[in-house]
Amino acid sequence: NSLSLLTQNNLNKSQSSLSSAIERLSSGLRINSAKDDAAGQAIANRFTANIKGLTQASRNANDGISVAQTTEGALNEINNNLQRVRELTVQATNGTNSDSDLSSIQAEITQRLEDIDRVSEQTQFNGVKVLAENNEMKIQVGANDGETITINLAKIDAKTLGLDGFNIDGAQKATGSDLISKFKATGTDNYDVGGDAYTVNVDSGAVKDTTGNDIFVSAADGSLTTKSDTNIAGTGIDATALAAAAKNKAQNDKFTFNGVEFTTTTAADGNGNGVYSAEIDGKSVTFTVTDADKKASLITSETVYKNSAGLYTTTKVDNKAATLSDLDLNAAKKTGSTLVVNGATYDVSADGKTITETASGNNKVMYLSKSEGGSPILVNEDAAKSLQSTTNPLETIDKALAKVDNLRSDLGAVQNRFDSAITNLGNTVNNLSSARSRIEDADYA
Repeated sequence: NSLSLLTQNNLNKSQSSLSSAIERLSSGLRINSAKDDAAGQAIANRFTANIKGLTQASRNANDGISVAQTTEGALNEINNNLQRVRELTVQATNGTNSDSDLSSIQAEITQRLEDIDRVSEQTQFNGVKVLAENNEMKIQVGANDGETITINLAKIDAKTLGLDGFNIDGAQKATGSDLISKFKATGTDNYDVGGDAYTVNVDSGAVKDTTGNDIFVSAADGSLTTKSDTNIAGTGIDATALAAAAKNKAQNDKFTFNGVEFTTTTAADGNGNGVYSAEIDGKSVTFTVTDADKKASLITSETVYKNSAGLYTTTKVDNKAATLSDLDLNAAKKTGSTLVVNGATYDVSADGKTITETASGNNKVMYLSKSEGGSPILVNEDAAKSLQSTTNPLETIDKALAKVDNLRSDLGAVQNRFDSAITNLGNTVNNLSSARSRIEDADYA
């Protein structure tokens, strides 16, 4: 019986070894269960987890490349639009453009900016809008926590590029010439001549003083006067000069003034008030001077004029209506303009470059803009803020291009990182697979 039991035991061992050998030969694995090699099975299982994780990480990295490529492709289209906007802006800054030219250029610029917004809003990868908001997209490129590469996504649209409201045909400060040429303004240009104020009508060119009197140029001496002829009667330089020449003259005294011999009819006082007579053009004329101590006044018995030689005559001498040229000859200095457009009154600065609306009471500067139909309109500085042309438009576009370029550079760099990560992951998977094989694969030798 003992021999039988020994034989039975050895047979069982042989069958168990044969069973294990057949299992290993059929599966190709040295470790088919934990009983084959408990420690080896645990090590191989960890290798398997790493290999599967790294294989998926490689696929993740490829997805990351696809995200970056999709985003960069959209940015390339945005860049094309920006380049066209810059080209149009250079064209618009040329002074040869008419108002209609600028309107057409602005229309295309607006369309280009709207397309930038469209690209930003609609570009997506697997449902994620890649340019619609600032976002950090983490791509898992390893088998363990924290092994990620971050794709920095930024919101790119007209507003974030600093081009919101970009305008090359917006409101500009209105000038005096704008009011006249574009709105057919009426009113006056205002001048100062030696402290006296004069206005020149922008339509007729008529010159007036502040009380509305017409201004003439004296035929006698070229001075500015409200008289239409050279009649010496009334207050003026002739009355004052005659009084000065006749001071303290006794009755019947004779004296010469302005090339004419005068006889004192009534004795003059110490100021020159008195009555004097002279023969003008064969006529006996009486000259009466009063108020010489204040502003001397002269009355003549016959109308006496001064001719171009400055001599007295009874023949009428007309003065010519003054013009702007006459004011300039008298060293006129422009002080501004008062212009009227559609019933509204505007004050224009002396240089003609600034206009304020007097009726508003707040002296806000006026700007020239356009209606929806393209007609010129005047708006105050508050309304013009949203309508003004962009300051330094080319610099603004260059900054937008630089922002797009920076984001594209980041995306290009991250694509290279993903390529490197994929290569490294492949090498790691191969090495781990070899190590696992050495542990759990069957040795047929």
